[in-house]
Amino acid sequence: MTTVDHGRPGDAALHAVLEQLDPAQRAALTAGETGWSTVPAPEVGLGSVVLVDGPLGLVSPTFDERDTSLLLPCGTALGATWDPAVVRAVAAAEASEARRRGHDGVYAPNLNLARTGLSGRTFEMLSEDPQLAGVLGAAFVQGVQGQGVASFPKHLVCNDTETQRQRMSATVDPVTLREVYLRPFELAVRAGAWGVMTAYNGVNGVPCAEDAGLLSVLKDEWGFDGLTVSDYFALKQTLGPALAGLDLEMPGPAIHLGPQLAAAVAAGQVPQERVDDAVLRLLRLAGRVGALAGHERVVGAPGEQVDADGAADVLSTAAAAAFTLVRNEGAVLPLDGAEVARLAVLGPNAARPCFQGATFGRIRPASPPVPPLDALRARFAGEVVHEPGIALTRPEPLGAFAVTAPDGTPGVLLEHHVGEAGAEPVLTEVRGDSSFIWFGTVPGVGPTTRPGSLRLTAVLTPQVSGVHLLGAGGSGDTTLTVDGRPVADRPAPAPQDVMGEVARAEMSTGAVELTAGVPVTVVVEMHSAGSRVQALTVGCLAPQPDGALARAVAAAADADAVVLVVGDVLETSRESRDLDDSALPAAQEQLIREVAAVNPRTVVVVNAGRPVHAPWADEVAAVLFAWFPGQEFGPALAGVLAGDREPGGRMPVTVPLADTDRSTWGEQLDADLALDYTATEPVGYRYLQRTHRPARFPFGSGEGYTSWDVRDADLAVDRAGPAVRAEVTVTVANTGARAGRDVVQVYVQGPGEDSARLAGFTGVRLAPGDSDRVSVVLDERTFQRWEVGAGWVVPAGRHEVRVGRSSADLPHVLAVDL
Repeated sequence: MTTVDHGRPGDAALHAVLEQLDPAQRAALTAGETGWSTVPAPEVGLGSVVLVDGPLGLVSPTFDERDTSLLLPCGTALGATWDPAVVRAVAAAEASEARRRGHDGVYAPNLNLARTGLSGRTFEMLSEDPQLAGVLGAAFVQGVQGQGVASFPKHLVCNDTETQRQRMSATVDPVTLREVYLRPFELAVRAGAWGVMTAYNGVNGVPCAEDAGLLSVLKDEWGFDGLTVSDYFALKQTLGPALAGLDLEMPGPAIHLGPQLAAAVAAGQVPQERVDDAVLRLLRLAGRVGALAGHERVVGAPGEQVDADGAADVLSTAAAAAFTLVRNEGAVLPLDGAEVARLAVLGPNAARPCFQGATFGRIRPASPPVPPLDALRARFAGEVVHEPGIALTRPEPLGAFAVTAPDGTPGVLLEHHVGEAGAEPVLTEVRGDSSFIWFGTVPGVGPTTRPGSLRLTAVLTPQVSGVHLLGAGGSGDTTLTVDGRPVADRPAPAPQDVMGEVARAEMSTGAVELTAGVPVTVVVEMHSAGSRVQALTVGCLAPQPDGALARAVAAAADADAVVLVVGDVLETSRESRDLDDSALPAAQEQLIREVAAVNPRTVVVVNAGRPVHAPWADEVAAVLFAWFPGQEFGPALAGVLAGDREPGGRMPVTVPLADTDRSTWGEQLDADLALDYTATEPVGYRYLQRTHRPARFPFGSGEGYTSWDVRDADLAVDRAGPAVRAEVTVTVANTGARAGRDVVQVYVQGPGEDSARLAGFTGVRLAPGDSDRVSVVLDERTFQRWEVGAGWVVPAGRHEVRVGRSSADLPHVLAVDL
């Protein structure tokens, strides 16, 4: 297999640098220096390489809300574009910002698969399908690295669930592992990825960071010449990862590699050649990003960099391209402003949308994003009324309330203490958030592993009278008081679950009666014995007014059309926790049904980064999946609903008629924390094909604002030795009255198989009445299947090639005997 060489520094020069380092210096380079940087070696011209998380945007290296960055469309939104050019542009915008901020690499894209639709991190994943995820993941890699910034696709491999993710193991047969779960990573490596992050979980009982066979596929079989890095705190020992081929332990300072690795080499347990290989890979990465003397950053063609002013256009275009219209009865969309004198914009997510899922690293845009409600009011000239229809149920960060530090400065006062209780604070700062996390080091304070405490003080002025719910939690024993009165307390997490509890932002809450306009002092204290991560989360839920549903229904009845924005809150989809089912909350489903009952022109916008169960879909006029579309959500949505833009998306995941229609429904970890992937394969749309079940919204489906005809499909096959390449050519016609973009999709079913898998796709944009002859090129993997002991082979027999507009709309069936 060929790999793309994106500016590989000469190995002779790297070896010359290596020879200047003694064994201890070499081993030191195999672990990070901090949570975001590698160890420098200035004596040989090696600087620190700065690496940050990046699937949704550049996470602050210190998780500081004052470090702002672009908020990208989430993984499922990028997957919904079915457009490598759009994904590449978004990645280039992120990498351009990384360059401006001095970052050298981003941990992105997430190439795990949305096999269940219930993973807490589905929103980060591009698709349930390996081909779509791989093609778009490769485009993301190219967009990032075109700016001279390293892309680290993650998490190798089968990190597709959040339940016990650090301890569980996926049981996967070799065929499925190769054809499905490794496929996106293979395509990313072929695109030239400079790094890869390994997963927390194991595969077939072996932790991924210690799996020599897995890392051999990556390095030896695929020819990957980049750097492998552990997920944070994933390592449990020295010898396993070192001997398997892991190159860099993160975060720093070193725990299992670094000096421990030097000792293992001295004891004859690890060969020096293994350390040298890891260091050469780090040097190669440093050369590519310009962190090694004598090497300039490797960048793409001039003009590809996206400046700060141009990024908003890139993200707005991507958001519209991701919006997926799956129902549009009576062509209710686009809305005609002349016919809509009164527009009701309803739902909990209209004024308070969910822009991202909950991970360790939240993204803070430089300016507050415009919510859909404000954007629609700006776009439509008529009267726009709003009712949320739903009461809030979970405490929100204190930044959403009128809070100040004791001296009146807006924000909250944080006091950091080290050592014994009662000691003077070593750092005092005013912060604008009330959710904090630090890996390894607290800037200005020191290592998180030292015992200490954190004190948050906020003067809260209630806006309404009544019972307020206040909550707090963190990485240590946590107490919350209001005007000195105890309200809530939470014990420290169990040592083995600190990362999980912090990721889930778990809080204990208490109720307190407050009076509007009367300030109270909220004090939260968190005492920690020391941990690899420190965190604190504080929230408040104000009294909710009665009658929210009735007011929304009344507003809908009196409107010419309704835009009802429903979906997730930040806490719905969370790192370290999976969902029980794919439904919206019962109160949201009731809101949809009651609003639709009084207004037949109801458009439901689903603001969720996952497939959402939609038994209510046939009761409304239109359904638009908006996903988590990033910081340009509001303006992009207003433009699409008004018809200024087309909703360009196609479903990157399947929405079945019921969760029970998924092959993965009900699967659980066994007593050994193993999850049997093989028993549930295939998943997603291929399982529905096998069992002849219809989907509510099939994989690949979606409508724009025009109509299409795909006809005259032809297949050309070229077999040269063991490789088989093919090209499908079709005529595509825009039969509607508007310009638009369609996606031609090609699926292949091999001999003896009972389902077809996506093999290729291409987009075509045409003016009304125009047609074009377009081609989809299928690569050598299209007809190959993995055979244990033989590798990739082409099964003899009849291969069907199906062509159409979705996995459930494939009218053209071509065949070839191989």
